[in-house]
Amino acid sequence: MLDAPLIFPEPQELESREGAFKRPVSLTYRLEKPEFEKAFRFFASEFDCIWCSHTPILKISKSDHTSAEAYHLRIKTSEISLQANQAVGIFRGLHTLSKILKCPDYAQFIPCLEINDFPILPKRGFMIDVSRCKVPTMLALFELINLLAELHFNELQLYVEHTFAFAKHDLVWKDSSPFTGEEIREIDQYCQDRFIELIPNLNSFGHFERWLKHEPYKHLAECPDGFRREEPFMEKSHGTTLKPNQPSLDFINSLYQEYLPHFSSLQFNVGMDEPWELGQGWSQSEVKRRGKDRVYLDHLDQVRQLVEKHGKQMQFWADVLLEKPGNAKLLPSSASPIIWGYEADHPFEEQAQTISSCGLSYRLAPGTSTWRSFSGRWPNAQANLVAAAASAMKYKAKGILLTNWGDCGNHQPWSILYPPLFLCAQLAWKGSALAQKNLVVSMDKMLFEEEQSGLSSFFIELGLLDQVMNSNIHNASLAWMSLFPSQPEIFLQYLQKNFSIEKINAGIQHLEQIKNKLSVFSHSPKTLVFKKEISAGIELSLVGLIHAKNLLQGRRNPAPITDQIIERYRDVWLIRARPGGLEESLSLLNSAIKRISIRNQN
Repeated sequence: MLDAPLIFPEPQELESREGAFKRPVSLTYRLEKPEFEKAFRFFASEFDCIWCSHTPILKISKSDHTSAEAYHLRIKTSEISLQANQAVGIFRGLHTLSKILKCPDYAQFIPCLEINDFPILPKRGFMIDVSRCKVPTMLALFELINLLAELHFNELQLYVEHTFAFAKHDLVWKDSSPFTGEEIREIDQYCQDRFIELIPNLNSFGHFERWLKHEPYKHLAECPDGFRREEPFMEKSHGTTLKPNQPSLDFINSLYQEYLPHFSSLQFNVGMDEPWELGQGWSQSEVKRRGKDRVYLDHLDQVRQLVEKHGKQMQFWADVLLEKPGNAKLLPSSASPIIWGYEADHPFEEQAQTISSCGLSYRLAPGTSTWRSFSGRWPNAQANLVAAAASAMKYKAKGILLTNWGDCGNHQPWSILYPPLFLCAQLAWKGSALAQKNLVVSMDKMLFEEEQSGLSSFFIELGLLDQVMNSNIHNASLAWMSLFPSQPEIFLQYLQKNFSIEKINAGIQHLEQIKNKLSVFSHSPKTLVFKKEISAGIELSLVGLIHAKNLLQGRRNPAPITDQIIERYRDVWLIRARPGGLEESLSLLNSAIKRISIRNQN
C-alpha cells in the first residue's frame, strides 16, 4: 500500500483505503452544477482534464454539507469523486487533489483514500502592513494571494494609512508608491477569483501622523505641535491622532467616498487603535469631564454610522475598548471588534471571553512576530498563535486575522513571515498544530515545489536567534533594538542587567552557523530570492549584535553598516516591493548608526 500523502493544511479526516488509482494520460471529468465551473477552471489545465459525458474519471457533484467550505474527496481504484455544497468547497477540495497529484511519489499510482474536510474557524484572514515604507509590487501581492488560497485563507487586508493615491492629497502619498483605485480593483477581482475577500482597511483616528505632519492637515490634529508620553515612551513634533470632532468625521468621510467603491467587500476595518495623545490637546477638557473611554466610544459610534452609510459593516481594533472591557456592552451588534496582541503571554482568553459574552461578532489578531526584527521571533510567534487559536475556538470568535506589521522602517526580510503564516493556516483550519518537521516539509513543497529542499528550515533557525540568547524584549528582537532604542541610556541599563558577552556571542555564533550552511546550500532560480532575503536578515542581525557587544564592552566604535550591506538591502527590497519608502527605510538604518557614532564620540 502506498503511504498517505502529507497534505497541508491537514484535513480533518483522512482514511487510507486498499488499492491504488492508476493515473491516466488525462482526467475525464463531469461537473454536476454549472456554478462549480468558477472553482474548477483554475485546475483544468493543471489536471490535464477533458470534458466527458459518459463515464468520467473525476466526478464533481453537490453534497448536503452545511458548511460552505466543506468537501468530501474520495479516490477509488477506478475514479475520483469530489463533493461539496458550494463552489468554494469544490475549490478547497481541488487544491487538496492538486497537492496529491503533484506528489512525486505518485507519478504512476495514487493511493486510494477518503477525505472529509472543513474549517474549524469560518474566517481566516491575513493582514499585511503596506504603510510602513514597504508597498508590495502587484506581482508580489498576486503570489501572496495564490499562496493564501492554497493555505485556505479566505480574507486579506492591506493596512493603509496613506498609501492610496487619493486624488486631492498627493502631498501625503507622493513618495510612497501608493496603490491606485485601478490596482485595488484588480487585486479585489484577483482575490474574488480565489474565494478570498479583500476587506478595505484605512486607519481613521490614531496613526494619522503621515497626514498630520503636513501643514494643510495640522488643524485636524488633537495635538498639532506634537506631544510626549511616557508609557510607551513617545516624543513627537507633530500629531498622530485626529480630533474627535465633526470636521475630522467630514474629512475621513471624504476619504471613504473615494476609497471604498474600489472594494466589493461589505466589511471595512477603520482601525481606531492607539490614539496616543487623546485627551492631551483639543479634547482635554472633555476627556477630564467625561472620561477618555466615553469620548472615544462616542467618536467610534459616529465613525460606525459613517461606515454604515457607505453600506459597510465596521471592524475596529479593540485595544481602547478593552481598557474598560465593560464598555463592550454599549456597542451595537453591527460593530465588530478585533482583539490584537502579539506576545506569547497575551491574555487572549480573558479578552475573548469578555467580548464574546456581549454577543458581538469578533476576531482575534495574533502576529507574525517579524517586525522590529531582522530575524523574526519564531518561539514567540508559535505561542502567540496557539493561544489566539485556542481562545478563538473556545469563545466562538468569527475567526483569526494574522497581522504582519512593518513598524519603524519595515526592515525585516519578507520571507521570515512564512513559518507564522503556515502555522496560522494549520491552526485556523485544522484546529491543532503539527510537528515542526512536517511544517518545514510543507513549506518546502508549497514555496519551492521541492519536498526535500530544506531551505525553509533556515527561516526557522533564523527565528530562533532571540531564544538562543534568552532575549525576551517586548515586541522586538535584541539585534534590532540595539540599533533603534527609543531611550538609549535606559536600553543600555537593560542590556547590562539582562545580557552578557557570552549570551551575545552565542547569538553571533548562531548567525554565523546559519550563514555558513546557507553559503553551501545549492539553489535554483526559484530559491535564490529566499536565500538573498535570509542573508540580508543575517547581515543586519550581526550588525545589531556586534553593536550590543560593543556597548557591553564599553567600546566606542559601532559595528558599521557598509555600502555593500546597504546595496544588498536595496536589491532585496526591490525584488518584492516598490521603490517608494525605500529611502526612508534606509535613512532610518543610516541615522541609527550616525546617532550611535555621535553618542560614542561624546
